[in-house]
Amino acid sequence: MDNTSYSTAGFRKQTLQEALDSIQKAGFPAVEIGCVPHANPPFKNEALNKFTNELDRRNLKARSIHAPSGLTTLGATTEEWRIREVKILESFIIFASDINASDMVIHPIPNPIFVPEPDNPANPEIMEKAVVQSLDYLVPIAEKYGVRMNLENLPYHCDYPYRSMKELRTLVDQYPANQLGLILDTGHVGVMGNEIVEEIKSAGDRLKGTHLHDVKGNKDGDDHKGPKRGILNWDNMLKALKEIQYSGPYTFETIVTKENESEEELAIFTRTFAKKWLSI
Repeated sequence: MDNTSYSTAGFRKQTLQEALDSIQKAGFPAVEIGCVPHANPPFKNEALNKFTNELDRRNLKARSIHAPSGLTTLGATTEEWRIREVKILESFIIFASDINASDMVIHPIPNPIFVPEPDNPANPEIMEKAVVQSLDYLVPIAEKYGVRMNLENLPYHCDYPYRSMKELRTLVDQYPANQLGLILDTGHVGVMGNEIVEEIKSAGDRLKGTHLHDVKGNKDGDDHKGPKRGILNWDNMLKALKEIQYSGPYTFETIVTKENESEEELAIFTRTFAKKWLSI
């Protein structure tokens, strides 16, 4: 079974149609729609019909969407901010349902660069409470529309909560698995200096998605490289995924090209790797 997918985030300089063309050409059967920049605000009516036709014409399945990040997060530090972003996330749950995408990726907490007082010692507790409030509102909506929200581990060097699988697992265990899961971003694991096998095992059976890419260091921008172009041990990674009986999609979120390499060529390189790695 070919359970691979490729994110349109790998084509930030291209239109959505161009991204879909390249993903199809590379040979991936499914796609994750990076809603920023490719579907924000979410498509409705005629634009929605046109988009689903574009997918059908290329025989591509929209397996998942990545909700906007940046300011759009569960753990906003003011109530006005939180309520605004939760309503935005609600609109993207509906969009995911409209295109028959089963899963939606969400960043649980904000990047410190978006926080008005990023070093406020009260922020961790404020964020923890805000995340729970946001999930309590969104989980019933996700159930109504048949979409699972997957929370992503994040590469922020700060004292904020919910940046690792270990922390996130404790959170998602409080909610139904059909509405809330985890997505492992492999490059973010590397940026944080965490151990990839430990993170996979911490996520366990709540792991429902992946963002697969390599990483060369612990700074912002050191990740999203093609597989085997960084420091991650891909054999150990796959072994750990098999040990937890992971059955979700193998979604590649490779973005950073080599010199003189196009985004489409990176997708083709990644597809070639995926076929060998997963024995497709």
